[in-house]
Amino acid sequence: MPLIRDIAQADYSVVEELLYSNDLGGGRSYYPEGLDVIVAELHGSVVGVAEFQLHCDFGHDEGREAHPGEQTFVSTMAVADTDRRSGVGRALLTEIARRAQEAGHTFLALAPQDGDDAASRQAFFQACGLTLYGPDRPGAAWGCPVSKILDVAATSSRPLPP
Repeated sequence: MPLIRDIAQADYSVVEELLYSNDLGGGRSYYPEGLDVIVAELHGSVVGVAEFQLHCDFGHDEGREAHPGEQTFVSTMAVADTDRRSGVGRALLTEIARRAQEAGHTFLALAPQDGDDAASRQAFFQACGLTLYGPDRPGAAWGCPVSKILDVAATSSRPLPP
């Protein structure tokens, strides 16, 4: 299981490369001003990153009438190619949900990146408990109650019966 921790300035160059390798960085110097950022570490190396806003009113700001109001919004998630399907992404999302719950938020939202891997990203978020809400269009928002992400994580981390 990865160690999930807050980003340190010493991680910036690794995170910059990780985002770039996931088509999420523009090759500019990494500086996460105004964002909450956590990283996933395996065997002493950063292999995943998530940028989020713990306190956000994205739905209302964007004119999404069905949106439940203030929530936690995930803006970026990236995992090294070599460490995908190993629980890193789920651990990052679960930590964000845990922090959201501690902050008193009941809803987590995000807008999966479009592109070649859009279907696999959406399948991952769906497996974590998120669903599409609102019209299905590019940049569409996904979300769910924080408790659902935490429940799915607890269920998926339990050993299977013999």
